Amino acid sequence: MILAARYRVRSDPSAGAAPDNPRFLSYGDGMRVVAVVAVIALHASGIGVMRYRELAPFQWWSFNIVDSLCRWAVPVFIMLSGALILDPARHELARAFYHRRVARIGVPLLAWASFYFCWTWGFYGEPVDLTFILRSLLDGLTYNHLYFLFLVLGLSAIAPVLRIYVTRVRRANQWVVAVVMLALLSCGIPQDVIPMNAFTRFVPFLGYFLVGILLRELPATRPLLAAALLAFAAASAIIAIGTGQRFANWGPDDWRSLGLYDTLGAAVVVQSIGMFVLLRACFAERAAAARHASRSLRCLAPLVFGIYLTHRAINDVLASVMHPLLAKAVLATVVLQIALTFVLSATVVAVIRRLPYLRHVVG
Repeated sequence: MILAARYRVRSDPSAGAAPDNPRFLSYGDGMRVVAVVAVIALHASGIGVMRYRELAPFQWWSFNIVDSLCRWAVPVFIMLSGALILDPARHELARAFYHRRVARIGVPLLAWASFYFCWTWGFYGEPVDLTFILRSLLDGLTYNHLYFLFLVLGLSAIAPVLRIYVTRVRRANQWVVAVVMLALLSCGIPQDVIPMNAFTRFVPFLGYFLVGILLRELPATRPLLAAALLAFAAASAIIAIGTGQRFANWGPDDWRSLGLYDTLGAAVVVQSIGMFVLLRACFAERAAAARHASRSLRCLAPLVFGIYLTHRAINDVLASVMHPLLAKAVLATVVLQIALTFVLSATVVAVIRRLPYLRHVVG
């Protein structure tokens, strides 16, 4: 999970391993680092996507392709959360679990919500009053990337119950439930039936959460990896080409133009599951070959949560500075912006983590 500092899951007793013998989830660090880079790429490219009428076709399509290839970022974080938190072998009292999760998420939420309200007023020059603040908080801060914290809080709230479900329900039936939930999610049913606010915004993501623990145990066979690669490629193509057609038909001001980017849409669901399987296989194989996670990943993984929190402001500044370069080299500029945002965010978080009274604001 984006908040987890360590990746340990219990061995499956049915496989003959001791239930209290934890094993290392070898792909966790790599998956988190790649996912947060994808989040940065979404925000770096999204600015260009919305400038549809200002950019030449090649320039706009460059932004659209980058954006379309990275829509899986948040779902992969959610699935990794499920793979970790819903492990049946975790023996933890609900009270201790809730206390730890609220402490880990609550302080950053308060600190960074306050910061980004000030940022919205100071950097963007938008009016920020008490009404705006209350409305944004009740809505779950969907106007910026901090909505993810409300997802984590909601999923954490029901995690102990879901862990019992995972323990007592047969795996085949769990697959049926997860597939049905993802299918309903793709049709928009949970969003249409349940009023979305800060307390319910996590509900549509339950399918991702539950499928994470199932994908964790799925054998990484060659046919599975081939199917995952094909699913990712096909879904990404549908998202990119379909979004291009929608912008041509409706323009950037129509909400329907961004429909295929939706994290809860069918194409992104398929893309996200495919990427989770591919990343799991990639980093698990690397770890097996090296017998331990690379030093760079072990150093970067604890910074991921803080990078997620801080990167938006740094990306905004870099986007304003680098805007004149877009017309000359779109892809090179976007890649440079992503790299600089990641490095600067990681540096800021590393410094904050060394400060006694501020370290808690980055997890």
